[in-house]
Amino acid sequence: MDCFFRVFVARYHLLVFREDPNKAYIMQLVDRYLLYRIRAKRDAEAFAKIYDRHVGPIYRFVVFKLPKKEDAQDVTAEAFTRLWQLIQQQKEITNIRAFLYQVARNLVADFYRKSEQSPVLESLDVTLDAENTSTSLHTDQGRSMAQIEARSEVALVLQQLERLKEDYRDVLALRLIDGLSFTEIATILGKETGHVRVIYHRGLKAIKQANEP
Repeated sequence: MDCFFRVFVARYHLLVFREDPNKAYIMQLVDRYLLYRIRAKRDAEAFAKIYDRHVGPIYRFVVFKLPKKEDAQDVTAEAFTRLWQLIQQQKEITNIRAFLYQVARNLVADFYRKSEQSPVLESLDVTLDAENTSTSLHTDQGRSMAQIEARSEVALVLQQLERLKEDYRDVLALRLIDGLSFTEIATILGKETGHVRVIYHRGLKAIKQANEP
């Protein structure tokens, strides 16, 4: 497992993190343009495009944290409902993706407060099923077959996360699954960027140590 994990991390970093450093900025520009279309032109299709762009990552983020796929679907839908309500209220939104992750994370916390259940990590079957939440994951973003295989390997690694504390799980999932920058993760989790980097490397180390003989 230790050898697999080291190979996986190296391979995945090459596939995901070698992307254009301006990609996140461009994505935000597109989101802002769609937001403008909604507010200025009452363009319902623009919100549908925002949904298609973000529904897959948000679903994957919460499916690992909730006991059932149906719960993850409900939380995902509610996150987008909150976004729509905020837009209708003319509230300022500087980063749609970060906002959705923050809302989803809070909704998961609310779920466990209300249900009094213990957080659980979803199974491999559910993890892989999350890839099919939105067809845009493989078309609009042009994912290669190698990237899809890498994400399947992510699922195997994430099965190890149940033994880690929540901060480790969140940072590793956001970094390894969705390829978010440390700055974006810091915004979502309300932490300093340097602290997020520390959590990430400690999380990797914890998984490695957990699988050593």
